[in-house]
Amino acid sequence: MTTTSFPRRVVPIPDGFEISNSFDVQAVSAIDLIFAAIALVGGFVLSRLAKRAVRRFFRQVDGVPPDATNLIARLVGLVIFLIGLFVAVESLGFTWGPLGSLLILALVVIFFAAKPLLEDLGAGLVLQVRQPFRNGDLVQLDDQLGVIVEVNARTVLLRTVDGHQIHLPSRQVLNTAIVNLAAETQRLTVFTAGVDYSTDLDRARTIAVEAMASAPGVLADPPPEALVEDFGESTIDISCRIWHATEVLPALRARDEAMRSVKRAFDANGIVIAFPQRVLWTADGEG
Repeated sequence: MTTTSFPRRVVPIPDGFEISNSFDVQAVSAIDLIFAAIALVGGFVLSRLAKRAVRRFFRQVDGVPPDATNLIARLVGLVIFLIGLFVAVESLGFTWGPLGSLLILALVVIFFAAKPLLEDLGAGLVLQVRQPFRNGDLVQLDDQLGVIVEVNARTVLLRTVDGHQIHLPSRQVLNTAIVNLAAETQRLTVFTAGVDYSTDLDRARTIAVEAMASAPGVLADPPPEALVEDFGESTIDISCRIWHATEVLPALRARDEAMRSVKRAFDANGIVIAFPQRVLWTADGEG
């Protein structure tokens, strides 16, 4: 039976770098061990007590949700425990030599690798403390329209109007314009009706307002309006403005009812909703 040997790769160690250089050359005494144990246990106990104190404090503060309170409590407890661990290791003669430099370098690498996660955690904390929206609110986040389902430490869960669930990173939500449509009980919808250039605009505006006011779902206060908006290529555009309830379905129904009412009223009164037209001239000059 033959054996195959593989070449060994020797990794050189920089001059002056020894594990023993990171520790005190003197022997660790029993007092040092006792002090290290006290620091470690004390850090653990104090971290637990600090978390309880933080939770108790924020329960008395209005507007701070439980998720935010728990996140703050965990961060405070972790910092206190790490301080106790640092004191315990120092008491055992550990010195921040080359090994400490490597540890700091590793922490820097870990920090940059976890930076998106930390940003999401921080943004989630800000959103939960400031509460620009609550669960169940209808919001517009960038190009996403939907209802807030949950706000946790890292993401915002949004149920869109077409039934999808979207998890948006907290930092993305915090850095975008937040439109809370549930902050008010009513909102505005605008649609355009283009009429023929021969139309009596005053009469058309009056008819449009009366038609929109009679449509189901359109609020009487503020009242609907019809304003001449633009002279287009083939039409004079009338901007029709209605107010309705905030929710998505009532808004869609109010717009539908208002537009159909305006169309029926214009047809009944001989007002033409114009469409694009082109005049073609032939070589002999006849149109």
